[in-house]
Amino acid sequence: MSSNELPDLQVDGEWFRAVPPPAVPVPAANIPEPHGQPALVVLPGEGVQHDLRVLGDIHRDGDGKAWLDVVGEADYWRRQINPGSIAQTRRHQIDHVWVEHRLPPDNRAVPPPPAGEPQALLRRLAAGPDSPSARTPVPARTVPHLHGRRIIQVTPLGFAWDLRAISEPHESHDGEIVLTLTSAYDYHRWLLTGHAPDGVSIPLYLLWTE
Repeated sequence: MSSNELPDLQVDGEWFRAVPPPAVPVPAANIPEPHGQPALVVLPGEGVQHDLRVLGDIHRDGDGKAWLDVVGEADYWRRQINPGSIAQTRRHQIDHVWVEHRLPPDNRAVPPPPAGEPQALLRRLAAGPDSPSARTPVPARTVPHLHGRRIIQVTPLGFAWDLRAISEPHESHDGEIVLTLTSAYDYHRWLLTGHAPDGVSIPLYLLWTE
């Protein structure tokens, strides 16, 4: 089976063809409860910092300016796994912080163009070097080096989020091409403590990454 073909499954609704919605950046000031949300920090003249989390609530100084504390993804999960640990937070003006907002599923959505086509590049273009952009899922089978990446699984009931790859694609005992997944929590606990994650092998054609 070629990488562009899907198996001919006899299921109602062809649920396996569903396309996960993108995560678009939204100003953190518009988010009522930003704590724990995946975040980006826009630093004018420098660039955009990704893979961050908001930690805590909005702070206001004596001048009335609003600030948010952000922390790297690894430090965020270290605090989830070891609540007594101290995270290296950075405080930014709230105007510089954006939160990833997942759009609702769209039954009319179609897969993005293959990475090698010009349309794929045009879809990715940002407004400038310090402009945040959406994270658009792409089929996992089209992406090399999946280990550790954020994975989205298509299921008959919708999409399963907050997953991480802990293997590269491989062939199962019954000849299916699969990828081994675990939860984001188990993945980071594995990195931090060596505690073996609970992994499950999922057919590659059901998986997307971003």
